[in-house]
Amino acid sequence: MANELSNRFNGMFHDWDHFFNDFNHLTPFAQQLKSDVVDSDNHYEVSVDVPGINKDDINLSYQGDTLTISATKQASKTDKDDQGNVLTQERSAGHIQRSYYLPGVDFNKITAKVSDGVLQVTLPKSETTNNHRISID
Repeated sequence: MANELSNRFNGMFHDWDHFFNDFNHLTPFAQQLKSDVVDSDNHYEVSVDVPGINKDDINLSYQGDTLTISATKQASKTDKDDQGNVLTQERSAGHIQRSYYLPGVDFNKITAKVSDGVLQVTLPKSETTNNHRISID
């Protein structure tokens, strides 16, 4: 009896997992952009997963010591039967944005590229600091 209850309980979560996986397929931006940020001696390296997103649909900006990445994605799903008849056809669109505080960057030397569904942004650190001493009169 305990095993039967356990199996039913686990089956309930299995059904919920399928429901949410299907939902996430239709709403591609239901989750946040997954990323890695590395702080090296002379630069920051930001890697962001952007699977299925065209590079023309990605916007980058650096302002106020903050890198902002935003993207827009159109998604569609079509299910056909064995004869090629369309049973369902669903479309969705979404926008997502994420910001990273990365101070002291030489914004004129920032580079970015997309390869195999990963956006790589390199932000060289400025050789001069924006800090200065203020004298008191």
